[in-house]
Amino acid sequence: MDTSDEATSTGNGAHLTELETSWTTIRTAHIAGPEGQAAMGELIGRYHDAVLRYLRLKLRDANLADEVFQEFWTKLLTHKLAGADCNKGRFRDYLRTVLHRLIIDHFRGRKLQALPPGDLLDPSQPDDDYDRVWREAVLKRALTRLETYELKTSKNRYATVLALRRDNEGKSIEEIAQKLSDQTGTKVTPESFRKTLQRARNKYFELLIQELRETIHPATDDDIEDEIQTLGLGQQYRRYLSQIDGE
Repeated sequence: MDTSDEATSTGNGAHLTELETSWTTIRTAHIAGPEGQAAMGELIGRYHDAVLRYLRLKLRDANLADEVFQEFWTKLLTHKLAGADCNKGRFRDYLRTVLHRLIIDHFRGRKLQALPPGDLLDPSQPDDDYDRVWREAVLKRALTRLETYELKTSKNRYATVLALRRDNEGKSIEEIAQKLSDQTGTKVTPESFRKTLQRARNKYFELLIQELRETIHPATDDDIEDEIQTLGLGQQYRRYLSQIDGE
């Protein structure tokens, strides 16, 4: 999604202790019974596509990536990834470390050819493939939250408006407002579209920050700002903060 058109608001409404973080979900997933099964399902649904995409990018071999992918979920389902420090840190760092170790173990255990390019043993080294996949996954989950919000909130068109703006790059607000009018069967003025678009960006950014807070523990404001900078959304975040200060 083109995030240059889609950002702005913060999730200060929820207390950190009330958030269901990825760390919390991992701990719960290793508890026997319905609660653990539900948490495991949440983990699989949340990270399935991102993990598979990353492995295929990193290994450049679909069959090999599928093998490591199966090992990842097998270890998760058999509670063999429960030994990490689940009390603090960024979940994306934990997930990257787990996947790197699985790749290394897979190659070494099967005496395969040399490891993929890059030092997988050094977490301080950048991994552009992982960063790109994580960014896409986080932004997609925030968009899914926005779509759910629209479905659950009467007279709400935030996700629809953002999609129209994204899919009609280069077209004027007047043209896009007319598209929304045709789509809904109600008159939408350009000014009304602009206001809805701004509110939609605010809500999207609010939900994005909520998503980020659920992947960091503890999550300070500085942590969130650092994550937003990593996602390449620093300019939108500063614009949001200026709007909040002006209210």
